[in-house]
Amino acid sequence: MKKLTFLVSMLLLAILFAACGGQSATAPAATAATPTPANTQAYWDLYNQAEQAYRNADYQQALDLSRQAITADPTQDAAWELYSQASIASAADDYLTNLPPHRWRLPVDVFVRDQVNHSKDWFIVDVRTPEEYAKGHIDGAINIPLRELMKHLDKLPNSKTAHILLYCHSQKRSTHALVILHELGYSKAYHLEGGYAAYQDWISKNPLPTPGPTPTPLPDEPDFGC
Repeated sequence: MKKLTFLVSMLLLAILFAACGGQSATAPAATAATPTPANTQAYWDLYNQAEQAYRNADYQQALDLSRQAITADPTQDAAWELYSQASIASAADDYLTNLPPHRWRLPVDVFVRDQVNHSKDWFIVDVRTPEEYAKGHIDGAINIPLRELMKHLDKLPNSKTAHILLYCHSQKRSTHALVILHELGYSKAYHLEGGYAAYQDWISKNPLPTPGPTPTPLPDEPDFGC
């Protein structure tokens, strides 16, 4: 039962972490062969090495060694569980290592200038509840509640390089959606800094900028702050 649960988890991980380094972990196939004592000894030797690699934060090595251990003796559970942990840790490490200084946050004023100047075609996703969306939302935004995001990926652009802007009320829910989209390969997904509350506040206090030739700062410049 544990192996079945693990294999299902790996299928989900393959979807969720497909963007990490362009590769995703693939679960090793189990075999029906009865392990020999030599294989069992090799299993534990490899498992212990994999566990040490995991402790040393060498997650790729932990994946490789635990995969070899499973191949040596697929009847044991320990290597399967370690493989699952190392897969998640490897993906998380890759995401955090490549996190830019501005953490994919787009300031409200930059977004408004983009909209006025039509300098960037943002695909806007409101991840709040339908009730919140109905009370007010950014023009052009579609509503995909955070908890339903994985059920409505078909509503997102086909291109993984499309400019996607996520927002919620205060940026908390959109942070979760942002991580998921980046792990799915949407390399130009951002979320609105401060959320809809910050957008409303900015709009109430500032006149819309006048359209003109002044270039809009690119959202992947690191000077947005951290």
